[in-house]
Amino acid sequence: MEKSVNRSGKTVRIWAVAALLAGLTSSAALIAYHSFASVGEAVWRIGWGLVLIVAVHLTAVVSCGIAWRALFRSGWTADTKLLIILRWVRESVNTLLPVVRIGGDIIGVRLLVTRGTDINLASASVVADRTVEVLSQFLFAVAGVFLFVERDSGNDFLYPVILGLCAIAAVLLIFLAAQRWGLLRAVEKAVQKLAGKCGVDCSNGGMSVHETVWEMYGDYRRLAAATLLHTFGWVLGVVQIWVALYFMGRETGWAEAFIVESLSQVICTAAFIMPAALGAQEAAYMVIGGLFGIPAEIGLALSLVKRLGDVFAGIPGLLVWQGFEGRLLWELSRSR
Repeated sequence: MEKSVNRSGKTVRIWAVAALLAGLTSSAALIAYHSFASVGEAVWRIGWGLVLIVAVHLTAVVSCGIAWRALFRSGWTADTKLLIILRWVRESVNTLLPVVRIGGDIIGVRLLVTRGTDINLASASVVADRTVEVLSQFLFAVAGVFLFVERDSGNDFLYPVILGLCAIAAVLLIFLAAQRWGLLRAVEKAVQKLAGKCGVDCSNGGMSVHETVWEMYGDYRRLAAATLLHTFGWVLGVVQIWVALYFMGRETGWAEAFIVESLSQVICTAAFIMPAALGAQEAAYMVIGGLFGIPAEIGLALSLVKRLGDVFAGIPGLLVWQGFEGRLLWELSRSR
């Protein structure tokens, strides 16, 4: 059994590295085709505007952290400041490491438990938070499609975008159905196994992961608040696009920036298997930006600037994660 698990883990790591290399290669090929010099010049023009982009990114992280907190009802242990920091860690790990966008969530659960939160509650909150995030992205993308149709711009591109929207909706429905009919019980078994190894209590007032998640979904006021906060986080991505284009000398209206960001995120989500949507994000900004007269090299530079913002905001997040881990090791060594 242990050999089988190790073999599976090795296979996942090989696929993750292969996906990373494929993404890097495709990104480099796109930039090379449209000239490294032209793309680099456009990135260079952003200047100190990168500080604004990083600030907006961190504001979105704060909004998503508060959205996570909104799912906790009174009586459930959850410190808002801690959840914001752990949201930052989750985002940093999922963005900068080849973990197929779930490694950060697992780390978030682990760190939340080490800070005193019941493991069932921690696991349920991350599952619910991720589900609400996908829902808010779907709403954000739908708004972008409506703007796109209203402007009658590049309707030849509308068909694949609608397919992408349908894919997101299908994933959301399948994810909810799986949560309702068995996925959460499988998660609960894994959680109990982990808790037994770590000597952690899984009480949560007698509530299972399954019951906790669906209680969160049943509190419509908190659910709506979390959805709005996550949606605000997506809209802040539009601000990043507008700021980047402004500093590159390509002043664009808010509606165009909204369409470019929302539809690009649909494509990036569809390419979830690629670490950080490498290659897919570059192609998305290049193609969708081109519908509004944005040159290909500017679209590619836009993607690189967004990635620079992710890196400058994410590296400190990774350091914070390591700080948590170091503190935990120190506490364990002192208790022996």
